[in-house]
Formats: sequence, C-alpha cells, structure tokens
Amino acid sequence: QILEFGFDNVCLATGSTWRHDGVSRQHLVPPNIDAGMNIITPDEIMAGNVPDNGRVVVFDDDHYYMGGVLAELLVQYGCEVTIITPAPRVSEWTSNTLEQGAIHQRLANLGVNIVLNRGLASISSSGFISNCMFTDTTIEHPCDSVVMVASRLSENSIHQQLLARESEWVDAGIKTVKLIGDAEAPGPIAWATYAGHRYARELDEPVRVDTLSFKREITELQT
Repeated sequence: QILEFGFDNVCLATGSTWRHDGVSRQHLVPPNIDAGMNIITPDEIMAGNVPDNGRVVVFDDDHYYMGGVLAELLVQYGCEVTIITPAPRVSEWTSNTLEQGAIHQRLANLGVNIVLNRGLASISSSGFISNCMFTDTTIEHPCDSVVMVASRLSENSIHQQLLARESEWVDAGIKTVKLIGDAEAPGPIAWATYAGHRYARELDEPVRVDTLSFKREITELQT
C-alpha cells in the first residue's frame, strides 16, 4: 500500500514491543526461565491481561517509570506486589526528572515490597530467583506471575520489507524512506518526540554530509 500511494517521502515510526525473555541491562542473552511461570509484559497488561490477585514480582531492568507504574496498578487490582531491580533505587532514572523520591514513597505507602540491588538469576515454575549485584547470592521470591519490565524490540518489519523492494521506489515516486523513534531504537518517549520533530524540521533541508545535524556551544575563558 505504501508503494501504491505515491508518497515522495516515507517516515516509519512503528514503535516497539516489550520482551518476555529478560534481556536488558543485566542480561545480554536470555536467562533460564521456566515455561511454567506466567510471564507478562507491559504491553499485555495495557491490553487487559492483568492478574486480579495473587503474588506478582515486577522485575524492573528498565529503570524508568514503567516498573513503578505497573507495581502501583497491580496493587489496585488486589495483587501482593514485589518490585525487584538491579539498581540501588527504584525507578532510578527518574532522579533526572526529580520524581524518584516521590515514586519510592508512593510505592512504599501502598505496601509494595521494594527489593534493590538484586537482579534476575532465573525464574522457576514457583518463583523468581534474584541474585545480589555484589555477592551473587540468590534468594527465591515465591510468586504466581512475573511482570518483565526489561527491554524492547523494534517493530521494523515494514521498513525491512520496503528496503527489500528498493528497486521499486523510483516507479512508485518514493525519494526517501526513514525509520525513526522506537522503531529505530527503543527509548524514553521524549526521544521519540524529538525524533518526529527532527524529521519534520530536516525534511526539506539540504543533506549535508560534512557537518553535524545540530549545533554545539563552544565556550572559552577570557582573562
């Protein structure tokens, strides 16, 4: 359909999906996860797959707002929630937005069990096994479900299909195809907003390969 429409320029911002397998900052390859455990991603929760009771471990290796938000939501659904993160603070990245203290206080007041400096060692059919980030000692946290807030995979299949048919672009009138936002590299929503804004501003600008696409401020001290 894209090839048939007659676009001059095609910009694809097709987003990303959360991973089930635990690959993120701590693990570059999937850790051992028993198929008998109910693993839920943020996408599935937002689609309505929310456990309405039971013991839930939220593993947060994303370190931004998502883990804390889902922990709070699950408490409201009647779950007994433990949030586990390899970071020394829950939702650690929110220190940059001055929210971290308020998030920790909110979760603690709601009764969320906050476990810091512990990562994902493995997941059994009956619980989440965490490991200390300093000593590697393990503890099992019995649970009925694990919410995996780890990393995301780009949804770039349309872009790949267009690249495979690049020989048809000229006949279709297409001059450029650009992949942006989470589809290019998953990140915070502010990065996706910036990517869309930047694409729109640069669309009609001449392509300069010899200069940076942004300006730097160079300061000097004068005596």
